[in-house]
Amino acid sequence: MADQKIEPHRITKPIQLLGAWLVGLILTDSIFLTATLSLDPQSWERGALVIAAIVNVPLFLSALFLLQTKFRPELQEDTYYHEYISKKSATILKIDKNTAQDNRLSELERKIYQITELKLSQNPQENENFETHELDWQNWNVSINCLHPNYKKIKESLNLSGIPIASTIGNRVTKAIPEAWTISLNPIMPVSHKSQLLRTVLPFGFDGIELYYPLPEAGETEDVYIGGYGVGNYSKITPELFKLLESEISDAELSTYCANNNFTL
Repeated sequence: MADQKIEPHRITKPIQLLGAWLVGLILTDSIFLTATLSLDPQSWERGALVIAAIVNVPLFLSALFLLQTKFRPELQEDTYYHEYISKKSATILKIDKNTAQDNRLSELERKIYQITELKLSQNPQENENFETHELDWQNWNVSINCLHPNYKKIKESLNLSGIPIASTIGNRVTKAIPEAWTISLNPIMPVSHKSQLLRTVLPFGFDGIELYYPLPEAGETEDVYIGGYGVGNYSKITPELFKLLESEISDAELSTYCANNNFTL
């Protein structure tokens, strides 16, 4: 019995947990059956222990079957690929969790460096009024869905506002449109850029906005997706948002608005 001791801190993988459960089943049944040898053959306790040892096996197999079906993803190792719906094409992708985390950290470091360099290079006087100078969009890529009903108007409005379009999404052959027309914004993008873009495109018919970290490993190299796919949770557009955008809005105000108006498809 002492040789079969299980050390919990050494169980670090799901398959090890299943192995520990199997060892526990064997030990439990062994104890039950061993105990029956010391009991009177005609006693009810002996019969109960034998029945319990037998019932333990199908119960264990049933639990194992449930885990391998309903909870199979949770039993995978850290290298398990999780499914993800691409913002660009609405196709289902499988992305390694470790790769996703590493790429996201690299992307955050790159963007933080860009923001720092941008702030250092700016003249302090330029920050006195957010409307007195044109924002630099060199480090922030914008993508727009060409299937949006007001695509041409949005494109023209972006050009007039000095916001370059880095790419377009949407398949003109299949004409598959998103479940909801949303504007996805990279949370680390400066709030001045977020507010300028929202002021520019919101009047053209959208259901909501979302603060969303793009996944480079999924081919998402843009910071803004106007009409992106793979929409899950988003924040509904209300008159309150338009009112907030009438003046200089802060990141805290935008985040609070998104949290208070959250909607799930």
